[in-house]
Amino acid sequence: MLLLILLTILIKLYLNSIVCCQSDEISSLPGINFTLNFKHYSGYLDAGNDNLFFYWFVESQGNPKTDPLVLWLNGGPGCSSLGGLFNELGPYLINKDGKTLRQNPYSWNKYASILFLESPAWVGFSYKNIPKNVTTGDNEVVVANYAALKDFLKKYPSFKANPLFLTGESYASTYLSMLASKIVDNMKETSLNLKGVAIGNGVMSYIILQNTLLDYNYGHGLIDEQLWNKFKVNCCKCVGNYFYLVK
Repeated sequence: MLLLILLTILIKLYLNSIVCCQSDEISSLPGINFTLNFKHYSGYLDAGNDNLFFYWFVESQGNPKTDPLVLWLNGGPGCSSLGGLFNELGPYLINKDGKTLRQNPYSWNKYASILFLESPAWVGFSYKNIPKNVTTGDNEVVVANYAALKDFLKKYPSFKANPLFLTGESYASTYLSMLASKIVDNMKETSLNLKGVAIGNGVMSYIILQNTLLDYNYGHGLIDEQLWNKFKVNCCKCVGNYFYLVK
């Protein structure tokens, strides 16, 4: 009897995941004039605390069963990850007419399945079931991103064992590093197959970013020796020692 109950629960969970995936599957896309050789989905993920995050998921053109699962976040904060989908690394790019799509020969989904997540709430189509005048900090965002990722794998359990990579650009570096830390801290709970984090043009600290601008320009020959010496005399002590303000 116990075995029968367990089998019933497992079958129900499996059928629920199939129905959920089918309801989110994209059957047609306006402006596309080429044949797709992969499945793609869009919808909402439960990010906890009344947060509903919009996602767009494209399966790998290779082998979705074994290819890596990549989470992509754009920066900002406040930039939609659909920018990454339609203008950077997605399988279809928007043409100059703003109405049609062209195939991206360099799409990341040639080798991986990619989850584009709009985060936090009020970015793109993501929202929160409470009034808008709510502040959100990095600590709240990492909890929401973690919840959204877990909900995604609940919807698509077949991808849970795939190698997971967290990727993004700009301010997403803050979100990604905090999310990676949370995944590692809760590895026993989720058993996610986290393999790495890839950050492009990351913003880890505005203080360090601003204080290294002069060093960068001087090191690349954009500031001559005379101007560099003036900066050191007349500007803040951080010039030439960008850890000054961090300490």
